[in-house]
Amino acid sequence: MQKAAVRTVQKSRPTYERGVDLTPKQRHFVSELVRTGCTPTQAARTAGYSDAGTSAYDLSRLPHVAAAIRLERERYISGELANVATGTLHQILVDKGAPAAARVQAARTVLEMSGEIGRHKRSAEDERPLSEMTAEELAGLIDKWQAEKAALAKPIDAEDVEIIDKAQDRAQLPG
Repeated sequence: MQKAAVRTVQKSRPTYERGVDLTPKQRHFVSELVRTGCTPTQAARTAGYSDAGTSAYDLSRLPHVAAAIRLERERYISGELANVATGTLHQILVDKGAPAAARVQAARTVLEMSGEIGRHKRSAEDERPLSEMTAEELAGLIDKWQAEKAALAKPIDAEDVEIIDKAQDRAQLPG
């Protein structure tokens, strides 16, 4: 008797972003969770999962769903919410009836965001593209970055190191 050949067709899953694959329900869950600020259980219920509590728990622990949530938050915060925030700052700055303290704080926030003051203040070298820098300036940047990298290095304590002799003898290699 001849066996029938069975051909399996694998359905392609939609790509979310940067290689993160989500099903339509998972995508709805991620969008609902990030955009509405609801609880994961509410997001799962809205996305159509029957056992919302368990599904929310399971979904939030799947690496590809967690990555999609992070990506969606980044995109939402740097996009739509950033536009709302800058619009709010603009309204406070131009509103002559707004309290002086609120206007000063809004002005300070705008200056910090633009890199004019504060932690994120940009230097002249940060504003020019690398292609416009001289060889000496580029070498200076490399030296600066290497010094920053070296400052992050931690010395290895000999007590924290275990040397294993004859590791091959301990390995479970097939004969």
